[in-house]
Amino acid sequence: MVNITATNYFENVTTLKGMLNIPNLTTSGFAWIGLLVMMEAIMVIAFLPRGIISAVFSSAFIILIAGIFLVYLELISWTWLMFFLAQILFLIIYVTWQERKR
Repeated sequence: MVNITATNYFENVTTLKGMLNIPNLTTSGFAWIGLLVMMEAIMVIAFLPRGIISAVFSSAFIILIAGIFLVYLELISWTWLMFFLAQILFLIIYVTWQERKR
C-alpha cells in the first residue's frame, strides 16, 4: 500500500488575503507575476491596431496600476513591479529620441 500525502493549502485560510496567496504558495511566488505578464501580452495584442508603441505603453501603464494593488496586498514585491515601470520609462526615452531625430 502506497502512502500519499498531499498538502492542503486551504486548511488555514481565514482571510481574503490568505485565499489570494494560495497560488503563490504552489508556484514559489511567481503566480501573480506570471499573471501580470500574461495580461500585458494579451492587452498588447488587443491594442495593436493603435500602434505598437501605444499598445505597449498603455498595457504597461494598466498593469503597473493593477500591480500596485497586488503590492499593497503583499502578493508581489516592488522589485517585480519595476519591470513595468522600466518599460514605460524606456518607451518615453525612445519616443523622445525618435522625435528629436526628425
